[in-house]
Amino acid sequence: MRTILTLSAAIAIAAPAFVMPTLAEAQSGRSYGRGDVCNNQRDRAGRKGTVTGALIGGTVGAAAASDGVRGEGAVLGGVIGAVAGNQIAKRNFKCSSYPRRVSTRRGNCKWVQEYYGGRWHGFEVCRGRDGYWRPSGRA
Repeated sequence: MRTILTLSAAIAIAAPAFVMPTLAEAQSGRSYGRGDVCNNQRDRAGRKGTVTGALIGGTVGAAAASDGVRGEGAVLGGVIGAVAGNQIAKRNFKCSSYPRRVSTRRGNCKWVQEYYGGRWHGFEVCRGRDGYWRPSGRA
């Protein structure tokens, strides 16, 4: 039981590193993919949330189950955690309309928002000549 609680605490501490992007990552020159920037990032966040939710849910499910059914508890907790983690993480990225303070809008750009550090951060991403979406530097 002590091992399961220790593992649960370690996963709970490490999980935000996989789910939430860092400030440097959000405004760096990283690519947001070739296709629709909104769908790509939402799907990417959903995959990370699925894995994190499954790990946390499986650990908690095994810890909460009685002695004879720990395996079943882990599987059930993992499935519930995977679904919940996917849906929660998908909401950490969204495309929105340009804010009023941004006067000029470019045709090959979109305004996106990512949730990290306890609040929403909005910035512009533009499609380059190579087809990849990258932050333009306007926030």
